[in-house]
Amino acid sequence: MEGSERTYDEISFTPILDHPDRIPLTNEPLGDHVIACDPIIGEQRRVQVPPEFKVCSHDSWAVLCAASDHDHVHGSCHSSPFKLVLISPLGPENRLAACVYSSETSIWGNIIVTAVPYEIFYVGISGLLVGNALYWLLDPISDGILEFDLDEESLAVIKGPLVTNDFSHGSPWIIHAEDGALGFAVLSYHHLQLWQRDINCHGAATWVLRNTIDMRAILGLPPQIEGRKKGILGCAEDGDEILLWVGRSVYMVQLKSMQSRKLCEISHFTYCHSFKSFYPPGDFHQFNLVVFSTWMFVYLHCYS
Repeated sequence: MEGSERTYDEISFTPILDHPDRIPLTNEPLGDHVIACDPIIGEQRRVQVPPEFKVCSHDSWAVLCAASDHDHVHGSCHSSPFKLVLISPLGPENRLAACVYSSETSIWGNIIVTAVPYEIFYVGISGLLVGNALYWLLDPISDGILEFDLDEESLAVIKGPLVTNDFSHGSPWIIHAEDGALGFAVLSYHHLQLWQRDINCHGAATWVLRNTIDMRAILGLPPQIEGRKKGILGCAEDGDEILLWVGRSVYMVQLKSMQSRKLCEISHFTYCHSFKSFYPPGDFHQFNLVVFSTWMFVYLHCYS
């Protein structure tokens, strides 16, 4: 598990875990480049962004495995070909541009541009892959979600669920829902709402409230959370785990078991990235794989 401090000019990594779990990384000035990093083997690849873009704090990224082997298991994608998706503001107007980089060709694709009525809400957060599309949360006041269709290479803004009452001012996050659908979580006071976006046979989409969780029933969370600052920091790829910050503490909450455990303390706003991989138990010649997941914490500092 790694923490990183990001400025406008460079990204530096601060270890959270002790050896041997610590991943050795060094400070790297970024400029107009980004670094794609495999946190398991420590491999890094430096990629120059297209000249139309400039790396800034308002960019959002996603890294996708591009392996096409029929027997390939996602999660053990070390050294596999990958795609890098960049979402960035373009010009003074509310326009967003998307572009996809292929590690196999070392070439960026076409630039796709769309006008949006809102700004990206959680900049720096990797897009959520659901099916063949990536999703980013836009301004929560208008419940906007940015959708990038990887097959069609198109950008669109879709509506989120119509949350009401106190939830309209809660802490939102897009998540994986059941049956591979797009989900939406919103935390307000001591309740967590979980929504799912269902699409019928005619292609019409409807948001359905699937569950409302009383956070006071989750084991491991502090009994009194109403008076503390709180919010959602991230979600696991399978949608079963979310990260919450309550006061200065970060908790990993397992939604199925209704249990949680405290991970660490934070003193400022933090981005968290879920990372899932596999390892062979015992004898490395065995073919069965065990899933493990971890989190990377990204600490952001703004300097004047």
